[in-house]
Amino acid sequence: MEEHSERRGYLQEDFRLFHLKDDRGTKVNYHYHDFCKVVLLLSGSGHYTVQGRRYLLLPGDIVLVGSRCVHRPEFEPGFLYERVILYISPEILERSSTERYSLGDVFSGERGHVLRPVEDALHRIQSLARQMEEEMSDTRSESAILARCTLLRLLVEIERAMRSETELPPPLAPRDGKILEIVRYLEENFAEDIPIDELAKRFYISKYHMMRRFREDVGTSIHSFLSDKRLFAARELIQSGVSATDACYRCGFRSYSAFSRAYGKRFDATPTGRTVPDLQSDTFDE
Repeated sequence: MEEHSERRGYLQEDFRLFHLKDDRGTKVNYHYHDFCKVVLLLSGSGHYTVQGRRYLLLPGDIVLVGSRCVHRPEFEPGFLYERVILYISPEILERSSTERYSLGDVFSGERGHVLRPVEDALHRIQSLARQMEEEMSDTRSESAILARCTLLRLLVEIERAMRSETELPPPLAPRDGKILEIVRYLEENFAEDIPIDELAKRFYISKYHMMRRFREDVGTSIHSFLSDKRLFAARELIQSGVSATDACYRCGFRSYSAFSRAYGKRFDATPTGRTVPDLQSDTFDE
């Protein structure tokens, strides 16, 4: 996603947990991960932007960031900022779901990306997070299994809280309200041919104003946003058994050679034969 948004942090396990406490604030650019992320804010307040939606965070809030969602935390230095962060692979969500119940729905963003649980739900969720942290630091052989079970219970509690009377804080109103509409339109129609001029006309906005505000609010250009949506959709089709050529054109690319170059640059692989880079599994990033 160009210089304003990059992939950061890697995960080779099914999940990881970090418990951080400091007053240094955050200096993190817009970025995204190939895994999902849960942030439990224990103390401090600040802002968190996910997919162009900026939220005010208070202690007890839970941030839910889906795989490949562009995001950025914003916390001022000099104020205590304590949080528990979970990295969760999409694969464990898929394996642990059933035909009638999908854990991946927790990260869909359909109802927003921030949860503000009522007291009872918050107590259950934070207790499970503490239990999981203890299990992950335990060296006994059964602890990894217990931690996995606790993670699944934690996600179910979060999903239940989302369906209850729990408050779902709305994003702060952007300076230009059309940007969120544009993001949603692009997400729903990424496989279509979407010229910038036509997009600006559709939303009755100046082309250059739209491009500038989109970059400021979402952290990347419209072109890069669309390219990444198409590449990730194509990768999912290929992994499901669709041919690379078919996936290329179904996801909006006009040229297979251009698709193959972009795919290789994004995933360090060709569309027909993925290679896994030698990455450090302990890399952490907010």
